[in-house]
Amino acid sequence: MAAIFLVLLYNSPSGLVLYWTLNNVFSLFKNIYYKTGYKHKFGVLMLFFSTACVFLAVYIIVIYKGNLNLRLLLTGMFLAVGCIPWIISPIKKIIAFFPKIKLPEIKSPIDFFISFFALWILTVFFLPSSLIASSPSEFSYIDAYTTPLYFIANTATQSFGLFVFWVLCLYFLFPQKIKNAFTIGAPILFIFALCNVFLFTGNYGIISVNLVYDSSIGHNWPEIMLNVAALLVISLFIPVLYFFNKQRFITIGALLSLIGLSAYNIFSIQKSYRASEEYHTGGAPELTEVSPVFNLSRTGKNTIVIMLDRAISVFLPYIFEESPELHSIYKGFIYYPNTVSFNGYTRMGAPPLFGGYEYTPREINSRNQVPIVTKHNEALLMLPRIFFEAGYLVTVTDPPYPNYSYREDLRIYDQYPGIKALITDSVYTKLWIKEHDLDFPSTGDILKRNLLWYSMFKISPLAFRQGIYLQGDWCAPASSQKMTLTLNGYSVLDYLPKLTGIVDDSINTALIMVNNTTHETSFLQAPEYRPALHITNYGSSPFGKEMAYHINAAAIKRLAEWFEYLKEQNLYDNSRIILVSDHGPLPNFVVKTGLPFNVEQFNPLLLVKDFNAEGNLRTDRAFMSNADVPYLALKDQIEKPINPFTGKEINIEAKKSPLYIAVSGSIQMEDPMASTFTLNPQKDYYVLDNIFDPANWKKAEK
Repeated sequence: MAAIFLVLLYNSPSGLVLYWTLNNVFSLFKNIYYKTGYKHKFGVLMLFFSTACVFLAVYIIVIYKGNLNLRLLLTGMFLAVGCIPWIISPIKKIIAFFPKIKLPEIKSPIDFFISFFALWILTVFFLPSSLIASSPSEFSYIDAYTTPLYFIANTATQSFGLFVFWVLCLYFLFPQKIKNAFTIGAPILFIFALCNVFLFTGNYGIISVNLVYDSSIGHNWPEIMLNVAALLVISLFIPVLYFFNKQRFITIGALLSLIGLSAYNIFSIQKSYRASEEYHTGGAPELTEVSPVFNLSRTGKNTIVIMLDRAISVFLPYIFEESPELHSIYKGFIYYPNTVSFNGYTRMGAPPLFGGYEYTPREINSRNQVPIVTKHNEALLMLPRIFFEAGYLVTVTDPPYPNYSYREDLRIYDQYPGIKALITDSVYTKLWIKEHDLDFPSTGDILKRNLLWYSMFKISPLAFRQGIYLQGDWCAPASSQKMTLTLNGYSVLDYLPKLTGIVDDSINTALIMVNNTTHETSFLQAPEYRPALHITNYGSSPFGKEMAYHINAAAIKRLAEWFEYLKEQNLYDNSRIILVSDHGPLPNFVVKTGLPFNVEQFNPLLLVKDFNAEGNLRTDRAFMSNADVPYLALKDQIEKPINPFTGKEINIEAKKSPLYIAVSGSIQMEDPMASTFTLNPQKDYYVLDNIFDPANWKKAEK
C-alpha cells in the first residue's frame, strides 16, 4: 500500500508528507490501544465510536446549514449507527432462538467485480454521455478542450480507482467471511444505483453546462420514504437470487445494456462534434481591451431590442422597490406585467419574439411542408433583414439556435453582408475577471471536477441529493463554481458602454441583442448585485435568497448604468428600447393560480421605451405577448411592414382572439428537418386578457 501511494503521490510532496503523518498517527493510536491490556478495550473503542456519531449528529442538526429534511435524516442515521455497538449482544441472543440461515459461501470474486465494473460504466460513461448527448454543442470547444469526449474520459480516469482498483484491493485484504458479504452486497449496491437513476429521476428542471439546475433540489418525506422502501425490497430480493444462482443474469444483462447505450451516446456526441467543426471559428483570441462592436446614432433613430433569456417579469416590482432610483433612470419606459409567452422554453418561445405571430408554435405547425429549421431561421432573420433593406445599420448578437444548432453557426446571415452578426457571450469573461482581480474557476475546470459528482448525485438515494448538489456547488460549500457561466453574459452588460460606438451621421441603426445573464443563476453581492468571491449581503428583497432574483437585479442595474451612459452621450431620447424575455422561470415565485402549470413560466418580461418618451417608469396592464415585439420595433418607422419570407403584413391582430399557448412543448430540440413541433393539445391552453386570472385559461382540447 505504501508503494502504491509513493507512485501516486510522487509529484505531490505535501501529499506524501500528509500520508506519512496520518499513517504514523494511526499506528500510534493502534499501538496504544493494543498495548493497554485493558480487559474492556473493545467497549472503550465502541464508546469512542458512539461518541463520535453523537458529535456528528449534533454538528449536522445545529451547525450545518442545509435542507432540513436532509439534516434530520443524517442526524437520525448517525444516532442509529452510534447505537449499533450496544445492541449487537441483544440481537445475537434473539437470533439464537431462530434456526440459522446460512448464505452460500462464495469464493469467486466474479460477481463482486462485475457489479462494481457495471457501476463504473453507469457512473462514468452512461450518465455523463447521456447528459452531454442531450446538447453536444454546448459541451464542445470549452476552454482548451474541443471535443466533449474529453470530459467523459477524464471522469472515467478519476473514478477508475474508486469503483474498480481500490474496491478490489479492499476485497482481497479481508478474510473469506467478509469477502462473502462483499460479494452479496455488491450487486445490491449496483441495483440500488440503477433504481435511483431510472425510477427516481427527480424533476429538477434544466441543467446548464456548468452543471447547475434552474430550480432548487429537494424532496419531501413521502418521496424519500418511497425511495427507501424500494431500496429495501431490492436488498431482500438480491440475496434470494443467490440461492437459485441467478444473480449474475441481472448484473451482466444490465452491464451489457449500459455499454450499448453509452456507446450509442458517445457515437452521437462525436457525430455532432464533427458536424460543428464545419462552422466553428476556433474561438476569439484572448482580448486585452474592449472596443465597440455596434454603433448608435446621435442624429438618426436607434432601435434596440434586447432579449434577456428567461428574465422574470414578476421580480421587476421588487427590484425597483429595493432600488427606487431606478424609476427615474428608466425614464420613458412602460412595464407590461400582463404579457404572455407561447412556450416555457427558448426553442418555441424565441421565434415569436423575433418573427411575430407567424412564428408561434401553432402557426409554425400550420406550415407543415416547411422544415422547422427554415422557419426558425426566418424568424431570426426577419427584423434584421427589414431594417437592413430600409437602410439601417444593423447589428445582431448571440441569436438563439441559428440553423437550429450551436450558437456560433452564424452562416444564416452570410447572404446579407450588410447585417453584422457576432457572438459576445463568453467573449469578455476572462478579460472581465482579470480586470476585477477575481479568481473564478473556468467552465472546463468545473466540468472536470463536477461531472463525477453529477453521476454520484444521480445514483444516490433522494435523501442525499440536496447535500451532494449544495445549490450547484457540488460538495464544495461557499464555492464560486457557478459564477463563470453567469459572467459570460454579465460581462457583456457591464461592458455595454465600451461596446457602444457612436456615429454622428443621420443614419438609423438597429441593434438586436440576446443576453444570458438572467439565465445563469448565481448569488451576487447586494445592493449593486455584482460578482464577488464571498457574498456577505443578499439584499433586502423578499427574494434575497433566490439566485434567480440576484441575476435579474444585476441585469436591470447594469442596463440602468448603460442608459445613464446613453443619456450622457445624447443617444437615449432618439432610441426606442425594448427589453423582453423569451419565457419565464420554471419554479414558481409569486403567482398562485391553481392551474396545472406555473403561469410565471409563460409570463416574460416586457419593458418598452419609445422615442423621446418622458416620465418615470409606469405600469400598463394591457394584454400583451412577446410576439408583439416586431410590431413595436417597426411601428411608425417602416410603413406597413411585410414579412419578406411570407409576404404577410406584420401586425398584432392575432391577440384579439384567444392565443394558443404550447404548455406541452418541452425543452428537447426537434429534428431540424421535421416540419412540426410535437405538441399535446390536451395539455395546451388558450388565454385572453388577464393571464393571472385562471378563469381566462381554457383547455385547447378537452
